[in-house]
Amino acid sequence: MEKQEFFEISEKVFTENGIAEFWQGEKKELFYDLCNIMLEQNKVMNLSAIRDEKGVICRHFADSLTIAKHIPNGAKILDVGSGGGMPTLPLAIARPDVKITSLDSTAKKMAYVLATAQKLGLSGVSVLSGRAEELGCDPKYREKYDVVCARAVAELRVLAEWCVPFCKKGGLFISMKGKNGENELKDAQNAIKTLLISLENDDVFSLFDSSVTDEADAKRHIFVFRKTAPTPPKYPRKNAQIQKKPL
Repeated sequence: MEKQEFFEISEKVFTENGIAEFWQGEKKELFYDLCNIMLEQNKVMNLSAIRDEKGVICRHFADSLTIAKHIPNGAKILDVGSGGGMPTLPLAIARPDVKITSLDSTAKKMAYVLATAQKLGLSGVSVLSGRAEELGCDPKYREKYDVVCARAVAELRVLAEWCVPFCKKGGLFISMKGKNGENELKDAQNAIKTLLISLENDDVFSLFDSSVTDEADAKRHIFVFRKTAPTPPKYPRKNAQIQKKPL
């Protein structure tokens, strides 16, 4: 795709999704470069099932940036289950005021995220390779982040146990969910109570994406939880327990 066409599509998608403020100046070039790097690397690594520019713009860049308005200025963020760097890399472009650590169990993907951030000059990005349920017990990382976010990693009650221990008291846990978000929220009520978080915002909207033919597939929930007290020491449990007996 030629740069001008990429710019025109991106401007429309960002505007339709209420994130036009992030489509300006040098950020346009950075998004263009990130898209090209990602699609090229995707030929040799399984970063994403999305393999065209328009899909990247809509379902990676725009989708990732829908949480930007919920993130406080200067926040220290942990992106759990970041995979190929979503939402880490788009957020780092859009919000240079924040510091983002990308966490994933696949070291190869974290090496890609770090190398890409360095190519793009995104100095606020760092990476961490390991399992969330193990690192969440480590005093080096436990309750050290202002915001912990995750995008389509696991069902909410499982995801919360992985993510909340990393979050500071008073900080935010932000979960990005699709059309099943409402049901997941109902199932997660015990986890919410047990992990000492409270729901501050359920931001419901439809992602503007012309490639989506079923309106339900465009539905999004952004759940913003506030951590009201330190996580009880017994959490997170070992992954086998989390999966076998979710909170």
